[in-house]
Amino acid sequence: MHLNSLLIRSVIATAFAVIAPTFAMAQARTTVPAAAPASKAQSALEQASKDGKYTFLMFYKQTDAASNAMAATLKEALSEKSEQAVVAYVQVGNPAEQALVTKYDVSRAPMPMIVALAPNGAMTGMFAQRVTVEKLGDAFVTPTMMFAMKNLQENKLVLITVQGAAKAPAPVAIKDFQSDPHFKDRIVTVGMTAADPQEAKLVGQLQIDPKTKVTHTALLAPPGVMVGKFDAVASKDEIAAALAKAGKCCDDPNCKHHQAPRTATQPPATRR
Repeated sequence: MHLNSLLIRSVIATAFAVIAPTFAMAQARTTVPAAAPASKAQSALEQASKDGKYTFLMFYKQTDAASNAMAATLKEALSEKSEQAVVAYVQVGNPAEQALVTKYDVSRAPMPMIVALAPNGAMTGMFAQRVTVEKLGDAFVTPTMMFAMKNLQENKLVLITVQGAAKAPAPVAIKDFQSDPHFKDRIVTVGMTAADPQEAKLVGQLQIDPKTKVTHTALLAPPGVMVGKFDAVASKDEIAAALAKAGKCCDDPNCKHHQAPRTATQPPATRR
């Protein structure tokens, strides 16, 4: 099961900093000096990251009705979010912008396209050809979502502990995962509280009552699969079994986590 827009199908980014007078004027620059100028979009992206802001990169080939419409929608969506986000326009044919075009692999993508990046570099949205203000708003995620998306995009497993109103120690399974040689280098953990207003969007997507008193644990796997939710006493083996069942454990056919749980009367599987 995919955690809808939380973990994006892939996502990209850049910044709104002071971009050349207008979008149309940016397209009008056709003379490229002998030494290609530095990428203004890349500079804007880097500055936005330092400032803790989101970056919305709009890639386009030419100024036309579609690109103008998308630029207008982007402007409307961010009109009241100047403290949270910046936008930068990237003409895919501009030699100065080839590093960004290559990094986000958009040279053959349908244009125009917007890629949204969180301050930590996580791609939180990718929108091709048409987009709505509401969809662009979905690219703003909670702090824990941002952390999770970044690590999922780096092919890590993410274990989220959601603390309820009652104080309780961290689930034992977390320490077990962190000490297991099979998982310790590819799993990251993060904690949050169910009542944290900043995490309300994620709590809702995890279908957890913000007033819960107990601790919940959720496991996410690349590219954005919700492996499952578990109570505080769930063991590492129980969670690992769910991971294997979801086909997200590993590629080793002899991995013990791929083996179906056995009852006391079942003989062990034989290996050939």
